Amino acid sequence: MITASPRSEAGLLVADVETSRLTSLLEERRGSGWETIVWGGTLAAPRAILLREAGAQAYVSGLALPGEVAEVVRAVRDGQGVAWPEVPSVGGGLTPREREAAVAYLVTGAERSRAEVAAALGMSERTLKVHVARIRDKTGHAGTATREGLRHELTHRGWLS
Repeated sequence: MITASPRSEAGLLVADVETSRLTSLLEERRGSGWETIVWGGTLAAPRAILLREAGAQAYVSGLALPGEVAEVVRAVRDGQGVAWPEVPSVGGGLTPREREAAVAYLVTGAERSRAEVAAALGMSERTLKVHVARIRDKTGHAGTATREGLRHELTHRGWLS
């Protein structure tokens, strides 16, 4: 049940992932012993884990079917544990060479041209472009059109520290 004042409403709350100040809402509700399920979007595991740490009892992707959402609500209301996404290891789905290219291109050489970064890595600019394209593919291209966007997405996923 979503109310005008979810911070002070007892009982189970299903909050949209886009709720402003979601983390503080979760922390306040946890302090009151009230359950909250976060629903919406397609959060990467590290972000979902942060919601759990803030006090959410479950996260349900916006891609979930209505029956799946109802199942999670029932489980939380019955005090049953709900599975959470696993946090990927640093580097996630990147190969060691992709990770090396990502660090050089997005962190240590972020102010350098692609040609300069490629030369520092001992590869052609074309090879670096292929590595970056594969990295973008692995993220589903979500917000990765710019270097900053790609760096942010990889950091958010826990693939880049």
